[in-house]
Amino acid sequence: MQTVVIVNVFSMFPLLFTIYLAKRHLSGSRQNWYYIFASVITIMLLFMEIIAGLMSSKAGNIALAVHYLSYALGYALTPLVPMVILFYLGCSAWSFTKKLWLFVPMVVNILISILSMQSGWYFTILTSNTYQRGPYFWFVTAFSAYYYGWILIRLLQINKTRVVPSKFLLGFVYTLPIVSTTIQLATRDEIYVFSTVGVSLLLYYLIVQEARFDYDMQTQVRNREAFEQELLSRQYHERDSAIFMFDVNNLKSTNDVWGHQEGDSLLFCVAQILTKLFEPEGKVFRIGGDEFAVILPLSKKPDPDLFQQKFLASVALANESRVHPISIAYGYAISDKAEGISLRKAFHLADEAMYRNKNEQRHILRDHC
Repeated sequence: MQTVVIVNVFSMFPLLFTIYLAKRHLSGSRQNWYYIFASVITIMLLFMEIIAGLMSSKAGNIALAVHYLSYALGYALTPLVPMVILFYLGCSAWSFTKKLWLFVPMVVNILISILSMQSGWYFTILTSNTYQRGPYFWFVTAFSAYYYGWILIRLLQINKTRVVPSKFLLGFVYTLPIVSTTIQLATRDEIYVFSTVGVSLLLYYLIVQEARFDYDMQTQVRNREAFEQELLSRQYHERDSAIFMFDVNNLKSTNDVWGHQEGDSLLFCVAQILTKLFEPEGKVFRIGGDEFAVILPLSKKPDPDLFQQKFLASVALANESRVHPISIAYGYAISDKAEGISLRKAFHLADEAMYRNKNEQRHILRDHC
């Protein structure tokens, strides 16, 4: 049995395992179903390669017909994997006109794949029942590269709004199928492109799930565990930073009166305001039910007072369109190695400043009443 057949068989098992996990843990998610669809197509492509490998050099019209069909389906489905990944990345929400930029190349590739069984444009099967590349073999690679290019653009667009793994890991996983496709285009040897795609899908799934451990899924910002890790890291490297603390007022009463859906909307809105204001210079964390923290490095000499003023202006702007306005207490402190103020101490000072502000707001509200 050819090596490519063995490799493809073993590549199917991890994909089947991630499909099982995806269905079990993330059922109901549209993006999750796109991931499963991409994995299923990859398994089909691996199966087509196995069939082609087993049929090669076999005698008989049935073997010849199966050999032709396996390559035709393989070429037709190859660009479909990156196209489905684009839908996984949110392109399903595109307008019909914009989606045509995705569907038209796919349809053209399918037609060429079918016609290649007669014309030999992509491939031909010789009388000895062996495969030979056609003169336009590189078309299918170009179509796939077109979708991979869109994936890169899409990743750059969503990296501020969705939970994604580190750029290094994401770039590594993204590069694997591109490298293998490029090598296959340049040589006539088997390069195991689809098994590489299968490995990439598996790695992407595992890396994204790992990244989720550091994020609060409700607000899409980092969680308390990530906050503690960041404190340890910055304190170890003795990097001075400003720490902002925010506490959403009256969250419990909002949940009791208007329902938890309105409370969730309130928290998400606050998280988005903080993310838009502080990132990428700072990092935003949800460290409690109604508490957020921001760590802002001082390496570029930012003005914490200015950030605080911008935050209040952003809240005021958001409240202009909200039925239930945002009310939030805030405070900040700065770690300073020269003054003996550690990052952990700055955290407690910022927390105290926030509660002083909360009490001030209560006094103002009481006076107005």
